Amino acid sequence: MNQTVKNLIRIGGVIAGIGAAIWAMSDRILPSPEIHDEPPPLFRTPAQPDDLTEINGIGPVKASNLNEAGVDTFAALAAMPVDELASIAETSATTAARWSEDARARA
Repeated sequence: MNQTVKNLIRIGGVIAGIGAAIWAMSDRILPSPEIHDEPPPLFRTPAQPDDLTEINGIGPVKASNLNEAGVDTFAALAAMPVDELASIAETSATTAARWSEDARARA
């Protein structure tokens, strides 16, 4: 073999050795990845509607009225003012307050 080929082989060996050393020390060079316990967030996914009839006193008709008004989750039901909830569902403020408390517990 001529001298040029031998030098190319030597240079290739040095480069491979440096690459192997860097790979072996990669855990010291690069930071460890962060591991999170919680699942990744869901982006731009609409909330799944809850079955409002699970709340005592809300039947299919009242649930339909609430859904038409844009209230389809327990969180939305709990966040709605009691007097507005009572007028939409055509019920008393006491009953609406009880529904709101129950929805808050389920949200």
